[in-house]
Amino acid sequence: MEERTISVYRLANILIIIVLGYIILKQGDFLLIPMLFSILIAVMLQPMAKFFKRLVKFKVLANLLTILSVLVGLGIIITLLSMQLTVIINDLENITGQISKGLQRIFTWTNENLNMQESDIKESIPKLTENAVGFVQKGITSVTSFVFNLFFVLLLTFFLLWYQQNFKRFLLLQEKKDKQGELSNILQQIQATMRKYLYGLLTVIAILAVLNSVGLLIIGIKYAVFWGVLAAFLAIIPYIGTTLGGTLPFLYAVATSDNWWQPLSVVGMYVVIQQLEGNIITPKVVGSSVSINPLVALLSIILGGFMWGIAGIILAIPIMGVIKIILDHHDRTRPLGFLLGNQMSSDSEDFWDKMGLERKQELKDRKEKKSGSG
Repeated sequence: MEERTISVYRLANILIIIVLGYIILKQGDFLLIPMLFSILIAVMLQPMAKFFKRLVKFKVLANLLTILSVLVGLGIIITLLSMQLTVIINDLENITGQISKGLQRIFTWTNENLNMQESDIKESIPKLTENAVGFVQKGITSVTSFVFNLFFVLLLTFFLLWYQQNFKRFLLLQEKKDKQGELSNILQQIQATMRKYLYGLLTVIAILAVLNSVGLLIIGIKYAVFWGVLAAFLAIIPYIGTTLGGTLPFLYAVATSDNWWQPLSVVGMYVVIQQLEGNIITPKVVGSSVSINPLVALLSIILGGFMWGIAGIILAIPIMGVIKIILDHHDRTRPLGFLLGNQMSSDSEDFWDKMGLERKQELKDRKEKKSGSG
């Protein structure tokens, strides 16, 4: 009876922790989201900050030069994109009408080939047009909001770079002296993994932006650079980002083209680019820096999107990667780390070797016992 009471007590504690954690994460998003983005940016900018520290010898000035370098780069990108973004916002009402005409063409063809009722077509067009334009407007609003909050994030990044040693020492002081070396190794591994992932992700985005923009320019789609760069940034969302990024220029091509070859060419181009991105570009550039399996990644993205929207979708993979590293470094949680990972092993003995568990001998004894009894 006592054992059962203890189990219920532990289960109640776990449920309370989960509920409180959810409330804190959900209600504290106004602070947690900028903080997490700031941590990722600080990790990524650490080598640049070290370079400026060697150059100017003053810590504050070096951190300021690091932030200014980021602002200059972002300023150039935002300026180039805002030229087309302003035109698109001003022309949004006209684009809405064009999308309606494009969808009318799609439904007319569908009606002729699949015998859909005309009433269904008339009812569906306004809804689809409203959803499509609403998505574009929401995306533009999200970008504007991100730019508005960018200065706050960079301010947090500046202080994180300034006090990074203090934060590290604070974490090390939470452990006993004999455990501080192991914790330091964990922190270094987290930094190296996140830096490799972020650098690789930015490289993939740059490659996709060039490929998308050049492809759309060749096809003759208006605002090709904007659609191409937008689709490249949507690739941050694993598995569905590239598809989503190709849908937007396809709808725009349907709305503005007098022929079918341009929209179909957009679809074909994004299918080819998606295959290149999934099978060649991302594996070669990013590799297995964040070694979590696709199922866990997908569930993380869904949960992140549910809790924090677009920001949660972007942060889901890095956060899960950090959790996996922490789980892998503790004996009691290592099986959970293995469950999150993408390790594939058909050999049971090889599994126990990789996990570092002392059960290989037990496994051999079982085999010998079976063969002896047989």
